[in-house]
Amino acid sequence: MQPAIIYVTRTGHCRTLAEYASALTGGKAWEIFDKVPRQGFLGFIRSGRQATFGMATPIEDPQADLHDAATVLIISPVWAGKISPPLRTWLRAHREELRGRTILLVASNSGGSTERFRKGFEQECCPAADLLSVSTREPASERTARLQQFLSRHGLLHAPST
Repeated sequence: MQPAIIYVTRTGHCRTLAEYASALTGGKAWEIFDKVPRQGFLGFIRSGRQATFGMATPIEDPQADLHDAATVLIISPVWAGKISPPLRTWLRAHREELRGRTILLVASNSGGSTERFRKGFEQECCPAADLLSVSTREPASERTARLQQFLSRHGLLHAPST
């Protein structure tokens, strides 16, 4: 079975990872669109503050079809060491749909620890089976190679049809 891929992005890094994961697994990717302006320095500060205080913010829900997905791959930036507010909003709305599924997390950050991110995710939602931490400071080729290994380890690589 193909995973459902849910992602949030502020700068585009997570979109790139989600598109690559979709190509590798054959799973459909759905973007959680944030309705809060986050461009530039003020957007960066607003994002960190809202994440620090555990805020949820308005989103455009992608209405992802999780019905047939045994595995859900969630790709998200880590803001101030925590869950991004758009992901928090989505998790609160879809917590029950995620229960009982295998949840794999891909956390994109600038190189810090992702332990608070995982702990916060599990408190907000449900246990995560595994976490891959990717740094925006590492070359894109390394990020994608590590993502491919992560997906392979979980048996999610899609065999191309011949």
